[in-house]
Amino acid sequence: MQWDTHHVRGMAWAWLLVVPLFLACALLPPTGAVALPAPERRPEGPGERITRDAQGQIIAIREYWVDDQGRETRHGVEAQYWADGSPKAHREFTHGTPSGKWETFWQDGTLRSEHAIVAGQATPMTYFHPSGLVASKGDAIAGQRVGPWQYRFASGSIAEKGDYEKGYREGLWQYYEEDGTLREEARYLAGKRVVK
Repeated sequence: MQWDTHHVRGMAWAWLLVVPLFLACALLPPTGAVALPAPERRPEGPGERITRDAQGQIIAIREYWVDDQGRETRHGVEAQYWADGSPKAHREFTHGTPSGKWETFWQDGTLRSEHAIVAGQATPMTYFHPSGLVASKGDAIAGQRVGPWQYRFASGSIAEKGDYEKGYREGLWQYYEEDGTLREEARYLAGKRVVK
């Protein structure tokens, strides 16, 4: 077979286009993906995150710990604030586990709830009406209600009482009118009311 010069020139042009494209592709990684630098590993140790509202007011501060794998866990104080800057909530954590003093506040600054957490122990937990009178009281283990609890009306008289087991209502609960008259009794099993 004989090639004419016109045909040979056409093939030369084709090679001039294909070879640079081939060389460019050969320089890419085998997957065809572009290699990016590895992200920087976060240093191990404490950190703090501050959240502000649209006006720049601090509404939350959260302390945390970064472990040797770069994972973040709650560690230290978590605080929340009302729009005027007064405290709304104070909680403490030790490497992700609730610990220490937990408190919440009404917007006027009066105490709304308090619970001192001791690992694995039942400790008193109390909620307050805005007037400062006790709204409910009992024991809890790391925020989970256990044992006998009482709930009170704003006047101070008992509204309801009964037991908790692992955070759920359990057994006989009694409900009262504000004048102290027993209104109703009900039984609970794992938080669900038992129908008779």
